[in-house]
Amino acid sequence: MSDFVQVSLAHKSDLRAIDALEQSCFHGHSYPDFFFRQALDCWPNGFWVAKDNQGNIVGYLLASTSDKPNVCWLLSVAVADIARGKGVGSKLISQLINALASDINQINLTVAPDNPAKALYLRSGFTEQGFETDYFGEGEPRLLMSYFRAEHT
Repeated sequence: MSDFVQVSLAHKSDLRAIDALEQSCFHGHSYPDFFFRQALDCWPNGFWVAKDNQGNIVGYLLASTSDKPNVCWLLSVAVADIARGKGVGSKLISQLINALASDINQINLTVAPDNPAKALYLRSGFTEQGFETDYFGEGEPRLLMSYFRAEHT
């Protein structure tokens, strides 16, 4: 499927479909719809969508700047059920890495230890850097993973 997927920066017209994808992927632990509108204003160069050959959004990725000028955070990656395991997530992450400003050499993210997306991040060059038992509150553990550009150039 990734051959039939086009990755581009998100546009305002994509927001409704991004929110629908968010809700279907993350259910009760999802960003609210208005967040995506604000994210588009705050981080337009870190907000990517993957569309199939009919123009349907089958994935999105959102990354933001950090308080450290050489670090960005991958806030979210979502891929539609019908597109999982077909390279969409990898294509989104590759696009982010290729589009990073030259002074950014590290991407951080957190992921639930049992989330299958952890394998995607490992394949994409991320490594485990830490663990926090209650990252999002009690009973919400997360692994901290990082990608270091210098190791992959």
